[in-house]
Amino acid sequence: MAEDPFVAAAERVAAAGRTACEAIESAVQALEVGRRARSSGTSLVEIVDEMISAGGRDVRLSAADAFHEFERAVGDLRTRVVCMLVDEDGLSLTDVARRLRISRQAVARLYRDASSGHAPSDVDA
Repeated sequence: MAEDPFVAAAERVAAAGRTACEAIESAVQALEVGRRARSSGTSLVEIVDEMISAGGRDVRLSAADAFHEFERAVGDLRTRVVCMLVDEDGLSLTDVARRLRISRQAVARLYRDASSGHAPSDVDA
């Protein structure tokens, strides 16, 4: 039996969320080290040099990338929910908009984009 598209999308959101939390926690920890060093009198030049040499730029970019991936996964989930409510449950776009508490135009755009192949990528692995 094929995996339910909602379940698969929800699992991707959860996994992306956990990855984003871990990446953000790494960035926060690096900033805490810098904050403590500054509070104990270390010069900003030394702090910046240490943070950069410890991979600070990569830590920051990793956190940003992970958060963007989480947002993409949420967008994919929203699109799948709209399509499933219309195609499988027979709701109108107006009914979907009311249930999701978003505009009918937003629902129509999500549905249209999914139908025309512009939705977030299908990952059915």
